[in-house]
Amino acid sequence: MKLVIFTPAMKASAIGRMTSLVTRSLAGNGHEVVVVRAEDETHQSSPPHDFGVELVPWTDSDQVASLTQSADALVYQIGDNYPYHRGCLEWLPRAPGIVCLHDFYLGNLFYGWAQHHGVEAEATLRAWYGTEAAERFFRYDNFEAFIDGTKDAAPMTEWVCSLADGIITHSSWGIQRVLKSCPGPVRVVPLAYDAPNISALQPIDREAHRDRFNVLTIGHVNPNKRAESVIRAIGNSESLRKKTTYRLVGKIQPPVAQQLTSLAESLRVKLVISGEVDDAALMQVIGRADVICCLRWPCLEAASASAIEAMLYGKPVVVTDTGFYSELPDVCVRKIRIQNEIPELQQALEHLCENEGERLALGAKAAEWAAVTFSAEIYANQLIAVSLAAQRAAPMLKATQFLAGTLLQWGASPALMTLSDMTEPLRMFDSCHEAARET
Repeated sequence: MKLVIFTPAMKASAIGRMTSLVTRSLAGNGHEVVVVRAEDETHQSSPPHDFGVELVPWTDSDQVASLTQSADALVYQIGDNYPYHRGCLEWLPRAPGIVCLHDFYLGNLFYGWAQHHGVEAEATLRAWYGTEAAERFFRYDNFEAFIDGTKDAAPMTEWVCSLADGIITHSSWGIQRVLKSCPGPVRVVPLAYDAPNISALQPIDREAHRDRFNVLTIGHVNPNKRAESVIRAIGNSESLRKKTTYRLVGKIQPPVAQQLTSLAESLRVKLVISGEVDDAALMQVIGRADVICCLRWPCLEAASASAIEAMLYGKPVVVTDTGFYSELPDVCVRKIRIQNEIPELQQALEHLCENEGERLALGAKAAEWAAVTFSAEIYANQLIAVSLAAQRAAPMLKATQFLAGTLLQWGASPALMTLSDMTEPLRMFDSCHEAARET
């Protein structure tokens, strides 16, 4: 098949890294692949991942149009970051295809897009979520209030999924909104990921570090990473306070760093904030980590690259028992309920601190399971399967849309369109379509 894949390509994008793995697998299986860089123009000059194929900017309208017309399948890698995915939103309505959905919440993506499509954005909000949600969407005072107010009332998942011919996503917890809005095939496929620098991972010097317990959190430090809760859990425990170093690696705003530093000092917790580091430094801190905390609340993503990478590196991982993380096997991670977060986190860290053998066994099980599950080869094969399923479903969907459109032209109301007298005749298409619709 000839595939055109729209994706952020810059090295800062975990989605770009994942797509590069899948692209190389597709090319290795004999498929012809072209990658369209989807980042905003301000990021187009950033060094890209190695896709092993031709890269084209989404702003090259003539070339991209020609590619979409000659392709057998179009694929859009979409997550909740407008500057990274702008090109996907520009081309998806014009040239629908398979959407690989990386987040079940797309409010930030929509907010960025709405700045350039105001009238259409308001109409979209009203159509999916009603007048009240539309009027509130752009009026929140801060980021946390925006997330809290929109994650359930107007997550914008339906907006993107309704534009797609089919969907691949990476966990099941948010699938109902996808099924509601995408008429084509829907399939859950584990995210493709790897541990590229595993050979550079420095093993823990047990003798040198026997008196220290190193806990690590990786990624952009914002409230939903729960760093404050980790500090409080350590601070509540005399044994953890004496032995634990808690390190944060990733982008962090100065006010957040100051707030967490003050909290750690007040609770006598040893906190090290490293900020953003290069690959060599990251491998060093991962190698020294006894436990990696991948806590999230609220959970908005379909999968967590950082949790997957930590498991691939064979590290014991502590997660929040929610969303994607709940679907990880209990024998591979330690799960914490948000309702009792700090006491359970304290208990889990104390247990892992005191039981080195159990830590090693937990990391080994995680690595073994993750290596088999998060496979680029499996993802590439499933992407081809969903593309073919979407092609088979297309004539049936067009027929259904034509019949529904005709009824609307004759004056049928939305309420009338849901009556069994209207919907039952359309079930003639179900037997063909259900085979293509898997979750």
